Amino acid sequence: MSERHQETLKFLEKAIQVFPEDAEVRLLYATVLLDLRPADVAAEASKAVELGPDDPVILVRAGGLLLNRGQLDAARSCFKQARETVGPDFLLMPGLLNREGLLAIQDRDFDLAEEKLSAAVESEPTSEPFANDLARLLASRGRLTEAVEVVDQALQQVKKKGDLERLRTKLEAAILSERD
Repeated sequence: MSERHQETLKFLEKAIQVFPEDAEVRLLYATVLLDLRPADVAAEASKAVELGPDDPVILVRAGGLLLNRGQLDAARSCFKQARETVGPDFLLMPGLLNREGLLAIQDRDFDLAEEKLSAAVESEPTSEPFANDLARLLASRGRLTEAVEVVDQALQQVKKKGDLERLRTKLEAAILSERD
């Protein structure tokens, strides 16, 4: 663990002692734990949800952490609660759509996943992770050319291109391999 991570962890542990009922502090702590102690993430994210059950930002972010840790039912509950409290202009709507799409992949509902991931990309075309998720879904369904199109469109929009360029190279290789 780097010195910076140790300092951050110590700071947040103190913050939790001072503010044990603060959902945002718990969520930040859960986020830091993702790299340091992943086994503790779900408990802290769940605690954040317990403390902020009506805060859609907490719900979306905690739901994402829970999804990352394989807590599908808890993540589903977070996303459902968030949906019930927000309007279409919700700042994190693209993130909610993306996470709902990722959850749908886990549920093996690939049509719903594509719908959600496409909506996330459409809502936030400058998001490299959203384009990456959609392209990977399309590729996994054998739709390599469409996946390349998603990547190409994203490359015109995003600032961070490295991951997308690597994905495009892999997709092109897969397309060439299919032709042989």
